[in-house]
Amino acid sequence: MEFFNLIFRLGVVLAIFSFIWGFIKIGLTILRGGMPLSAPMNIGIKTLQYLLLAEVTILFCTSDNGNYLAEAVTTGLILLMYFIGKMQNQRLKFMMVQFQGQGLTAPTAPNMKAEFAIIILAMTLFTFLVINPVFAENQVSNWFYTSIKDIESTPIFGFIFGIIGFFFSLSIIFRMVNSISMILSGKAFEKPSTKQTEEQSDKFDDFEEIN
Repeated sequence: MEFFNLIFRLGVVLAIFSFIWGFIKIGLTILRGGMPLSAPMNIGIKTLQYLLLAEVTILFCTSDNGNYLAEAVTTGLILLMYFIGKMQNQRLKFMMVQFQGQGLTAPTAPNMKAEFAIIILAMTLFTFLVINPVFAENQVSNWFYTSIKDIESTPIFGFIFGIIGFFFSLSIIFRMVNSISMILSGKAFEKPSTKQTEEQSDKFDDFEEIN
């Protein structure tokens, strides 16, 4: 039961963090006059996002002072599945757009090496912060932590994000089970066919699309 409570809690935290981060990206786009971000800038912003998320999740681990180590390890695994899931979704979306837009301008392929490097960097930071949680506290991470707590404690927004967190948690659980089964079966190392891509893309929902 504690495991599922932790997943639900992280689902709410991830959803609210993504909600706040979405407004930050909108503000950045407005400041740029609506111009799309360049690929290097997108990579830099995503790196900052993932590093901040690693810090914020550590703050939520240390806030309850329960079984810290077990909670931190579980949180790290869930966070890793979350990052990998987002990378897989991005890759599948590109393949679908490329397939459906044949004859049109080819979409820009995601830099999967950079995406993978960002995940490694974020999880390395998370591991370091598990051992040294005091370094997770800074003005930016504390602001996100406080903002998430404030939004969560608001009756209306708390209820809304509670629902989002529930479905978000289900998507994380299914993603974990699917990833483990794919690794055990060896399918994770196979190149997906067009039919497989279409079937997997149909499984996307609004909760998996939170950035």
